[in-house]
Amino acid sequence: MSTPPDDHQQHRPFLPESPSPLFIKAAQELVHEQLLHQNQLHISDQALSRLAALPAGAGVILTPNHADETDPRVCIELSHRSNKQFVSMCNREAFDELFGLAGFVLRKLGHFSIERGSHDQPALDHAVDIVRQGDKVLVIFPEGEIFYLNEKVQNFHAGAVEIGMQALAKRGVTAGSSIFILPMAIKYHYAQPISDILERRVFRMENTLMIPHTKAPLTERLFAIQNRLLHNETTKNLVPIQLDETSPLSQRVQELQKAVIAGIQARHSDLHTYQKQIIDQTWQLEAELRETLAHTTDKGDRASLQKDLDALKEMAQLTSWRPSYYREDPTDDRLAEALMKIERELYRIKRPKQLAPRMVSVDIAEPVDLSLHKAAYDADPKAARHELTEDLHAKVQGMVDQMTTGHH
Repeated sequence: MSTPPDDHQQHRPFLPESPSPLFIKAAQELVHEQLLHQNQLHISDQALSRLAALPAGAGVILTPNHADETDPRVCIELSHRSNKQFVSMCNREAFDELFGLAGFVLRKLGHFSIERGSHDQPALDHAVDIVRQGDKVLVIFPEGEIFYLNEKVQNFHAGAVEIGMQALAKRGVTAGSSIFILPMAIKYHYAQPISDILERRVFRMENTLMIPHTKAPLTERLFAIQNRLLHNETTKNLVPIQLDETSPLSQRVQELQKAVIAGIQARHSDLHTYQKQIIDQTWQLEAELRETLAHTTDKGDRASLQKDLDALKEMAQLTSWRPSYYREDPTDDRLAEALMKIERELYRIKRPKQLAPRMVSVDIAEPVDLSLHKAAYDADPKAARHELTEDLHAKVQGMVDQMTTGHH
């Protein structure tokens, strides 16, 4: 976990969970029906048995991949089937939706807020206490964002490992009193052909962008749409950069992202980013701009800040634009994910909807006992944190690979 500058202060209030048994029961019933009709869920017996076999009172962190908007519903169903109470870390921004009503519901369902991109110490301390107490399962999505790249798990952030290690230190290493991290994999699959739906939706996007229709494969038509959208994005942001149209699209995306970030930092001399990855830079700058916006009253300044915030959100979303993902292996599942991302950008959809009913497979790997790694962590926290995080990522990717093979 990175350490921000000492003078960085967080002002938006931390929102802890406030679970309501009635809310949770109603949500479980509603989610069960939704999944039954739209996402036929299969949770492996192995996953349920590994949850059930954990020692009573053990601290538990569940670390699923985050490939789709349905993931939280999957966790609600898993909580119900395992008869365990889940508490989930959720992006602070989501709590402000619907004029705060979303936050009310999220808290009642057992979610607490974390300011993504900021060193949110109240949220981190709260997470450590949940794990230390050992009566609930803490859910953390280590990818930190929905990338719609289900078969390619993105880099994990090390927060889950650090929270577990801090909880272990507070709890103390005693017999039968450990902290476990459970790597969890979620895989979505369209069991029925969706070629006609893909064709109709691509045709509609081509009409919107006035791109001539061709009989080229869907992969090439999607790629042409992404190229057009990237060009539009560059023009809209008035970025002083000339992208080489002959260079790979992923390279042009990175060049655009860096140019937009540099422009925003130039306009706000008090902003500083200490992150290495572009996605982390966008999150950090978003958090700092939201703080500035919260304390700005001038309408013109607020409009300018909001424009920069919107640009950063789009730059974060562009991180998942990976044409190779669907061009190298053009399965219906991958094409559908690419389509959803492109529609989100083109139509300004906050949460794109799946194309048709799907199957959802869930599995959990062997628990990682953090007490076995405490000595290594004490000797070199950074190295141990990195190694454990990479191991979690590899286990989740391995389970996703197995489920993907099973669908082909």
